Amino acid sequence: MIGAGGINLSSANSKLAGDNYQTVQAAGSTVTMKVIVTGTGGDVTKNSHIKKNIPRSSLNSQVIALAKKGTPMVTFGNGSGPRVMIVAGVHGNELPAQIAALRLINYLNGKSIRGTVYVVPFVVPSSTARNTRFWNGKNLNRVSNVAGTPTNKILNLEKQLKVNVLGDFHSTRPGGVPGKKSVFCSKAPTYESYNTASYISKKTGSALIAYKKAGTDYPGALEDATNLAKIPAVTCEVVSSHGIIASGSVTNSYNQMLALLKYKGVI
Repeated sequence: MIGAGGINLSSANSKLAGDNYQTVQAAGSTVTMKVIVTGTGGDVTKNSHIKKNIPRSSLNSQVIALAKKGTPMVTFGNGSGPRVMIVAGVHGNELPAQIAALRLINYLNGKSIRGTVYVVPFVVPSSTARNTRFWNGKNLNRVSNVAGTPTNKILNLEKQLKVNVLGDFHSTRPGGVPGKKSVFCSKAPTYESYNTASYISKKTGSALIAYKKAGTDYPGALEDATNLAKIPAVTCEVVSSHGIIASGSVTNSYNQMLALLKYKGVI
């Protein structure tokens, strides 16, 4: 697999036990794509809200094609640090962050990256295609600590790639929990989670929601499981009813993503 500047990426970037990886060369030699979880694939364009809002580009067309085979991940950079992972679509019917992730992919394409960025725009493309919250009846943000689930496989990949920070991007219904643009974090066991969230909060006007210890309020959440693995992580929320894309919600999610990358000095 060829990365930025024609550099061969390490085996850590191309193998994960139990998964059948597929790699696509895209946009010259500056970006790579692969399937990181199989059995999750779907045609996300069957979701009319996704289809209408996809940022048009050859690169995004390749991402969507790859998503039919499983969970796609787009890598910018050659595996050097700082290494940031951005995830969207843990809940298939939370749409703004998934479109924002495609917008981010377009922005990063051809841009000088001071580190490595891994973007997972659709955790379960089949759930996104059906505009449904769950995967096989499971809330994937409660089972990241359960072996074999897509979010657990992402957690294992974070460890393998030695990711320095994870951003998990969601949307919240008006009147729901938290019901406002916000960023979640914990102060233990990784205080850097709190530092990261504080920066994003200040830069984007997102409410800062901090917990004393990961895993106590939301066991199995991807953010919590990641923090418990000593990898700093935050969860970012924007306001949009499930199954639709509220006005301004994509831009809000996109700005949260940019803030995370700027905090780590990647862009």
